[in-house]
Amino acid sequence: MKVTEKVNKEGGHEYTFDNGAWVCLSPDEGIWEYQDGDDDDSYMSGGYVVDGCTVIDYDGCFELPKEVAIALSAKGYKLDL
Repeated sequence: MKVTEKVNKEGGHEYTFDNGAWVCLSPDEGIWEYQDGDDDDSYMSGGYVVDGCTVIDYDGCFELPKEVAIALSAKGYKLDL
């Protein structure tokens, strides 16, 4: 899966995937946002908790979307969920 990353004006890291999904991570606040393409009904957001460089917990949905996990890994976080 191809992904492109950019930093937005608020300092969040935005990831666009070749399947149309979009993810934004706000590392300072531990917040993630996700949308599957242009489908407004697919938008969801939540939080994540890190211990060092490891994500140890998240909230906002039952199962973390795979694109959010990929984006967190791209930021250098390990997932220990």
